[in-house]
Amino acid sequence: MIYVSLHTHTTFSFGDGYGTVKEHVSRVKDLGMNAVAFTEHGNTSSQVQLEQEANKAGIKPIYGCEIYVAPVNQPRKCHMILLASTQQGLRNLNKIVTESWKTLGDTAKSKFPTVHWPILKEYNEGIIALSGCSDSQLSCSLLGGKSYGDKRLEYTEDDFQRTARAIRKYQAVFSDRYYLEVQRFPGLERTCVLNPAYERLSNDTGALLVATADVHYPYPDQNAIQKILHASHRSGSIETTEQGWEYDIRLTYPESDKQIYNDLRNTGLSKDAAKQAIENTAIIAERC
Repeated sequence: MIYVSLHTHTTFSFGDGYGTVKEHVSRVKDLGMNAVAFTEHGNTSSQVQLEQEANKAGIKPIYGCEIYVAPVNQPRKCHMILLASTQQGLRNLNKIVTESWKTLGDTAKSKFPTVHWPILKEYNEGIIALSGCSDSQLSCSLLGGKSYGDKRLEYTEDDFQRTARAIRKYQAVFSDRYYLEVQRFPGLERTCVLNPAYERLSNDTGALLVATADVHYPYPDQNAIQKILHASHRSGSIETTEQGWEYDIRLTYPESDKQIYNDLRNTGLSKDAAKQAIENTAIIAERC
């Protein structure tokens, strides 16, 4: 496969991801990928096992994290993916994560380790950033959610320009190391609005697109396990956990380049944009 999974959760994404590091690496190897990034929620605890298992499998390990980003005292956190591209980047990634955990005692009484802008700006060297999932700052700036009001399925020109300004702010720090993340889920209405909007934003700002599958388990039929994890982690039941979450959308690896290409096209991306978003996963892997 040309495609490389750059947004991946294992069981180290506690209460959300499923599958051991070894199981995920084995699945990636069987699918024909030559690299994989693990991006656990708020932690880098899978790094050592990733290195060990990836080296045994003969694929490149890429060290990452899905961080929670927010201004100081803002209780609603936005998601973002960071990947270490150099040794200095790895040191900075771990520094960012360390600093984020110090926020748990702040005045917002956050449950999540939060990265504030000054820390991200100070320790950006050697790090490639992906804009994040449908709960990212860009997604919420465009279509609501988190601290940006109620979620919606349409955006105004003002929303678009505000999001373009946010992209340029990240580009001022990360330069060509900042990418717009387009996900492979035509079954999600929000994704089908976001992806074409990101293609337009890419054309306006020069920020490149990159495809992800937001992987949470190795195999498609393991989606029911995520429901159980959510129920246990949130002290609820399977019946109540079903509400407001699309468990029929498989958060797992595409089985071929053609499959993820078709998925991206069905979200509204053009042929060229879908192709380039897939190719950029390999380019990012090579940069690491």
